[in-house]
Amino acid sequence: MLAQARAWRLVDMRQERGFTQAQVAERMGVTKGRVSQIECGQVSGTDVVARYVEALGGSLIMVAVFDDGELRKVG
Repeated sequence: MLAQARAWRLVDMRQERGFTQAQVAERMGVTKGRVSQIECGQVSGTDVVARYVEALGGSLIMVAVFDDGELRKVG
C-alpha cells in the first residue's frame, strides 16, 4: 500500500508540472508504459525514482537520521 501511496504522489508531481507520461518517458529514455508502471508503484529501486524526479526537473534527496546526526545523499 505504501508503494501505491507514493505512486499517486508521483502522478500528482508530474501533473502539477504539466508533463505527460510520454514527455517524462522521453526525458528518462524509457517507454510510456514504463512510466505508467513507475506511477503505479512498480519501482525496482531508488535510482528509478531519482531518474523520474530528474525528468520533472528536480532531484531526489535521501536522508538517514540518527540520534547523533544524519547522512544525506543527493541522487
